[in-house]
Amino acid sequence: MKPRWISFLLVFLMFGAFFLSVITKNAIFIYILFGFFFLLSILCIPLYFKRFKREYQQQENKSNDEVIEEINHQNGYNQLEHEVQQVRMVTQTWKNSSSSDKIKGTLFLLFFLGCIFGFVVCMFLKQTILGFIFFGLGFAEIIIALIVVKLAERISLRPNKKRNYIKATATVLATGLSSQSTSGEYHKSIYNTTYKVFLRINNQKRVAYSKEYYEVGDKVIVQIDSKNPKRIHILSKKEDIFDFDEDKY
Repeated sequence: MKPRWISFLLVFLMFGAFFLSVITKNAIFIYILFGFFFLLSILCIPLYFKRFKREYQQQENKSNDEVIEEINHQNGYNQLEHEVQQVRMVTQTWKNSSSSDKIKGTLFLLFFLGCIFGFVVCMFLKQTILGFIFFGLGFAEIIIALIVVKLAERISLRPNKKRNYIKATATVLATGLSSQSTSGEYHKSIYNTTYKVFLRINNQKRVAYSKEYYEVGDKVIVQIDSKNPKRIHILSKKEDIFDFDEDKY
């Protein structure tokens, strides 16, 4: 069943329950409706996770570029595929992040959840001003995090011609998701994806950002800021000179 028909059915049931409650002057129909929705949501959870696991396993055998292309060209509802793609890439980013980044990420999440909890409690206690202060702090944290990520991406994607760089060859350890733009409600279209690429350069683990997706083990040519070695720009993928097209011979 298409999502718009499901939405139409849910709206019809809601209006029907409210109409019957008004006619009979009995709220039992509303209670039954919300009880039905609650029970249905509980029953759907195992089915959702089963589909999620199956889609996750299918995407693991493909590159992210292939997954994005399939999602964009898929007809109809593709919300599940989009959610799996994001979870898979974010998981990859988390697994390969440094301990300090994981600590900062955990603190970020705890602070944000604390702000949301504080907002709800304050509004419940009718402390409106304090509640909006908590809400503002949580919102400000999100904005600051977005600015920091965009600045890191911009610095890595756009080298400064006035600075001095050293060229080197790096090995890709993993590729995760940094940011991604989407459009559509029922049919998601993915565009403008920026990847967080984990590299090994001279036995040191470094991070760079790229618009291209790289597989584990790929060799890439990078340039390193001579004054700040953490500023790394990926120039291109290094082609193996021993690779050749057998069909040409």
